[in-house]
Amino acid sequence: MTDPEYLTVGELARRVGVTVRTIQYYDQQGLLSPSAKGPQNQRLYTEENVQDLYRILTLKYVGLSLSEIKSDAGFFRDSSTFHALADEKMDGIEEDFQRLFKRLTTMRALLEASNEPGAVDWKGMAETIENGQDDSQFFWRLTCINESGLTEANEEDKALRGQSVSKWHELIADTIRLMTAGEPYDSPGNRDLARRYLELDQSQQTLSADQNFILMENIAPHGHGHGHHGHHGHGDDGSFDELRQSVCDHLDAVVAAYQKDMGDSSS
Repeated sequence: MTDPEYLTVGELARRVGVTVRTIQYYDQQGLLSPSAKGPQNQRLYTEENVQDLYRILTLKYVGLSLSEIKSDAGFFRDSSTFHALADEKMDGIEEDFQRLFKRLTTMRALLEASNEPGAVDWKGMAETIENGQDDSQFFWRLTCINESGLTEANEEDKALRGQSVSKWHELIADTIRLMTAGEPYDSPGNRDLARRYLELDQSQQTLSADQNFILMENIAPHGHGHGHHGHHGHGDDGSFDELRQSVCDHLDAVVAAYQKDMGDSSS
């Protein structure tokens, strides 16, 4: 049996991409103990320590505190337990995501309302903020309006709306991730995006991707007007609209590639 290959603290830091101070801190907190000691009490680490450090960094990113990681050191070792943790944290992030974007919507409305000469209409500002707290003015326009223009009228419709919101959030998040990865439009991941988008579009009778990724007009009018997908301007709308446009363009492209491939395969 051969002896394990040891890494010094500096080698471990370079291998994983953290600072030596980070590893030393985790050591002090009892999270990452060296596997051996070398000459002059030098701390030495093995491949198992490398995986432990990756586990600590991942769980910390997911949202666990260092004390939680320490107390549950043996718990998140298999995919099923980590999957359950990630799913729980995703739910919390989505709630934060909705609150943040609702606040952004209200802030943009205040910005628009204050772009007038004269004294500030504080009552009007307060009413804008109050209106922004109404769930019916939710930032995402996702299955809130059906083709007849009527809002949902019963609990079943509201439940369907909630499911659709979650699916659209997941779709948009995955689209941004794959855009960043630079995969070809016909890659397996992008094909899955196209399939999910088309299923959402068909089952929910939603508007186009662009219309599902816009600010509610009565809360935060852009001042530039909205055309159909691919034709609205950016102007002063900032980086969010640029992201929205990039997402919509990417979905257009992957859907076109998917439909072309399906057409070719059926001919």
